[in-house]
Amino acid sequence: MVEKLIELSKDDFIIGEPLRWPIYDRNGIFLIKKGVLIETQHQIERMLLHGAFGLSVEMEAAKSIQPKKTKKAKSNNFSPFELIEKATTKLYDTLHTTASYQDDFFAQIMSVVDDIQTACTRDSHTALASLFLVKFNNYPIKHSIDVAVLCESLGKSMGLFIDERRSVIAAALTMNIAMLELQESLYHQESPLTDEQKKAIFNHPEEGREMLYKAKVDDDLWLDCVSAHHEKINGHGYANQLMGDEYPEITQMIVLADQYCARLSPRAYRQPLLHKGILRDILLDKGETVNEDTAALFIKELGFYPPGLIVKLNNGEIGIVRQRGKRADTPVVQVCVKPRTGKVTTPIRQDTSTDTFKVRQVLLSDDPEVVFDGRAVWGFDET
Repeated sequence: MVEKLIELSKDDFIIGEPLRWPIYDRNGIFLIKKGVLIETQHQIERMLLHGAFGLSVEMEAAKSIQPKKTKKAKSNNFSPFELIEKATTKLYDTLHTTASYQDDFFAQIMSVVDDIQTACTRDSHTALASLFLVKFNNYPIKHSIDVAVLCESLGKSMGLFIDERRSVIAAALTMNIAMLELQESLYHQESPLTDEQKKAIFNHPEEGREMLYKAKVDDDLWLDCVSAHHEKINGHGYANQLMGDEYPEITQMIVLADQYCARLSPRAYRQPLLHKGILRDILLDKGETVNEDTAALFIKELGFYPPGLIVKLNNGEIGIVRQRGKRADTPVVQVCVKPRTGKVTTPIRQDTSTDTFKVRQVLLSDDPEVVFDGRAVWGFDET
């Protein structure tokens, strides 16, 4: 008697745990043995893309055996913050190892891509909050990671296939590969750009593409995105003044994310721009830099109050945005500081749709009233 095959879904896999039963194709041909460790979301999506099935008898037997609670709790509670921190360190090590990149450069970058996609799949709100809550002492690397996280989030909303998103993330991670030292220097520079610096900035998209090609990157979408990440839809960008249909729509995600993260970060010559101000400028751009549909999707994805933003409510309470609410102006806020009693032991969830708890203002992380660890709000096991 032929055993029944059951098509698997993403819920049948747990990142960080081994396969509980063997995997077969739709014809019952054996593909993957039981016990193989599931390390990334990419592994899962690739298996599902080609069709993944389990034998009913083997699945029922595996489900009858309860996994140890300690292992399950740990695998289900890993911190996306820590995963993004690991990705940041790995990217720094990869891009600063040598001037001429090693033979495993492609694999190293894809390992960072895996970490970012896994973090975003584990909890998309936490991944977005990392823009505000994960710190790193090298601006170019932190900036690239932030742009990559935004691109993964936006790419999913646009309905891009996973391999397309992986190429875009890789491009975000390496878009400034030709000017890493200059980018770090400019982050601290208060004086105007020199002619030499202007030339280096203008040339870095094409120089970066050439460096990646020499590092044996042959992914056309990745390379095209790096070349075009400073173009504008009106033809006034650089380095090739692409216009209209010449300007890949997918690349426009990187352009918006790049501009957003650059303006969100403080620099030597200015305070960071607040979130709403950046969104306003994107709206006022009116299709000069990217098409208006892409801009609208970007704004919708982040909302008025993205996860990780520190806010003060009308009643004086201070907390952190945990996730987007039912409306753009009513985020879910976890209150960490009360106006009279100070820091609370357990964050309190507030409904910001009422006047009492409506968001009054956005605070910076170095505001003296901010006396709590925003990452603790998510309750992940960070050990």
